[in-house]
Amino acid sequence: MNAISQNPKPCRGTGQNYGSSTNRVSARNNPFAVQRTDAIPFDFSETPFEDIASFYRHAKAFNFRGAIRGRHGNGKTTLLCDLSRYLKDQEIDCELALLPRETKLQQQAVEKLTRRGIDGAIILVDGIERLPFIDRLRLIPRSKSFAGFIATTHYIGRLRTLVRCGTSEQTLMAILRSLNMDQADVVAAGKPLVSKHRGNLRSVLRELYDQFADGKIG
Repeated sequence: MNAISQNPKPCRGTGQNYGSSTNRVSARNNPFAVQRTDAIPFDFSETPFEDIASFYRHAKAFNFRGAIRGRHGNGKTTLLCDLSRYLKDQEIDCELALLPRETKLQQQAVEKLTRRGIDGAIILVDGIERLPFIDRLRLIPRSKSFAGFIATTHYIGRLRTLVRCGTSEQTLMAILRSLNMDQADVVAAGKPLVSKHRGNLRSVLRELYDQFADGKIG
């Protein structure tokens, strides 16, 4: 098993399907399948930035060092993945990593990231809070020697916050339009779910998946 997952599950279309009843709409025909929702770029409407290019310039001004902060399901991983692709489009070396949950693999992952950072790569870490607190205390100061170090986090920590991700009903509407699923019944079902799930759009989309699969919407 690899110590580092270079393509975190939510980045694009590798998540599991939800639901299993044979009477339900198949995942292939469900517009809310994760393969489709994960392919939608980050929506910047709840941030000070217009697009990934403007966020890139902001991150560059801080030497690509800081945190993408937000609650669960607020788009942190999506933004980190979009930034990784943008950096590669600019021919800038970067390493995107999802830290493993297994403690015995974490040290190996950190050592690999350290080598890549020292060699000149910008390190992008999704899930830095998976590391034990003492290991984070060691990694973050060490990362000052890297070409860059950006991590997703739920809390204010030792890294400067580059952006705080948030969601709203408008964010959900943008997703529904991207999926061509902004019909009245879907909108009516989806909007109350934003508050129900406290802005966690990943949970909202899971519930819309189930409602579509059961024929309740769409």
